[in-house]
Amino acid sequence: MNRLPNTPEGFDGSLRQLQQQADSHLSAATLARLRQGRQQVGSRTSGAPSRRVGWLLATACSAVLAVALGLQFSNSSPPTPLAPTPTIADQSEDDTTLLFDESPELYLWLGSDNLAME
Repeated sequence: MNRLPNTPEGFDGSLRQLQQQADSHLSAATLARLRQGRQQVGSRTSGAPSRRVGWLLATACSAVLAVALGLQFSNSSPPTPLAPTPTIADQSEDDTTLLFDESPELYLWLGSDNLAME
């Protein structure tokens, strides 16, 4: 049974040897057809101006869109301020004392020893 080599160099060498064996079994006509097909594909992809124009058009459109969005956000007016909220100083004394008197159980719970156990 054939075993694969353990080192990368040995693996590369065995693959090169297999490639040379496969190349030696091909006929000259087959090699000529493969070479001709490879040249035709290479000539089609190297001079494709329609692809270049497509990429250029896509790049230009995205640049125009980015500039339009940038101008839209730079010309926007600042947000309107919200109505001022009343502070505790604005409320009467009775209102501030009600805030602390609403839940006396909370203060009892905070001062209890059970809080440390939880």
